[in-house]
Amino acid sequence: MTGSGKAEGMFMAPAHGSAMFQAFCRGFFFCYCRLTVEGRDRLPASPFIICSNHTSHIDSAVLMTASARPFSTFALLGASDYFFDSRRVRFVVSRFMNVIPVDRHAQPKSLGRSLAMCDEFLQRTHGNLILYPEGTRSSSGEMQAFKKGAGLFAVALGVPVVPAYIEGAHKILAKGKNLPRLGAVTVRFGEPVRFASDSSDPLLARAVRKAAVELLEQRIRGLSRKPSGGLAGLPDEDQQTTISVSTVAQQSQNTKSPRLSGMS
Repeated sequence: MTGSGKAEGMFMAPAHGSAMFQAFCRGFFFCYCRLTVEGRDRLPASPFIICSNHTSHIDSAVLMTASARPFSTFALLGASDYFFDSRRVRFVVSRFMNVIPVDRHAQPKSLGRSLAMCDEFLQRTHGNLILYPEGTRSSSGEMQAFKKGAGLFAVALGVPVVPAYIEGAHKILAKGKNLPRLGAVTVRFGEPVRFASDSSDPLLARAVRKAAVELLEQRIRGLSRKPSGGLAGLPDEDQQTTISVSTVAQQSQNTKSPRLSGMS
């Protein structure tokens, strides 16, 4: 979709702004809030999507720092009513981060526009996306139910999706707080999943997206459990998993439990 003009709706931070923010964050998570990363070697070659829980405004900085990739290669899918409707927020954030607006209320037309911008960003930059399927920060620090719109991005963009879990960010900067506290934060990256949609039947589209969201939620909840030996919620294999989501959707419809256990 390069040249479609969709990029005009994004924040595209200048290179020096991204570099300054990256340097600040690396110092912050080394000196002030120590960052531990588990499973970084599971990150695939770009492009990919990091799909994570969300409890704090520092989550995106945590994930980009944990990846050890340049901040300029990432775009955050951010709530349009928060990042784009406020002039103050838009002015500050656009100087340091790439942000693509997404409607947290999952309206089809606006989600389609966001999807087009994501596709253009991936094509133009060969970069990566950060997606928070909960749609907003958790006030309690506990994971909330995932929004169904997240499945659209996971399936339609056709790039590997990396489940991730952030632990400790809520204690450092909880929702409603403005000043970070001392603390430690841990990021656990799971095995990448590529959702291969092998059906052109439009009637399966909703079930396919629903199945993808359920599987990602299962994987991320698995990562929330502290590991004993290996990484929590991860299979032993090192290779990337490719999942036929139409098959998963059909299996989900044929079983009473939506947990999709055993799919790998």
